[in-house]
Formats: sequence, C-alpha cells, structure tokens
Amino acid sequence: MDLVRDCLDKQLVDRDGHKMGRVDGIVIEVGDGRQPNVLAIEVGSACQASRLNSRVVKLVKSISKWCGVVDHDPFRLPWSKIVCAEIEVIAGVEAEKTPALAWELWLRKNIIARFPLT
Repeated sequence: MDLVRDCLDKQLVDRDGHKMGRVDGIVIEVGDGRQPNVLAIEVGSACQASRLNSRVVKLVKSISKWCGVVDHDPFRLPWSKIVCAEIEVIAGVEAEKTPALAWELWLRKNIIARFPLT
C-alpha cells in the first residue's frame, strides 16, 4: 500500500458512511533496524496547517483555543480502526462519537444556528 497515494487527503468516513473530513496526516513510528510502523491517521486543521508553515499552525491553534475547539486538534485515529482504504478511507468508528467533527459542530451551534429559517 502506498500510504501517501492511498490515504493522505482522502475522504474519511465512519462505519455508517458519514463523512468525518479528510486524512490530514499519517503518524509513523521509525525504529533502529526495524520496519516503519503506521500508528495512526490524523484529522484536523492543526495537522493540515502543519503541512504549510509553523506560523500557520500557531494561528490555527490560537483560533481553535479561542473558539474552544482545541481539545483534540489534531484528532488521531489508531491505524487498527481503519477498515479499508480505497476511494475513501473507512474508519471503524462512529463520527459523532469522535472529536473529528468538533469544528463542524461548533460552526453549527455558533454560526449557522443564528441564521433565520425561511
């Protein structure tokens, strides 16, 4: 499996098919004289920002802290929870029970809920 091609930036869905965002990072353990071991995938704005610049990471983390969404950014999903990697990366978890949707839930509560229904 080519991790970068098959996982990175792919849509992440839970076991019920609900979208959880995209795979923003891959955590690999490298030991002396051993094969690399994939530990987890990461989802979150801080991980995505780290691919750009360290100053952008600080800005994203500051905004996350100000909004109260900093607890699990980035959210690490253990590699053992990954069921399949094809067009989408399927995680054997329920999206609503993970912090992967923290920003979406914050936006729903604090921004979208303020718009009047027509």
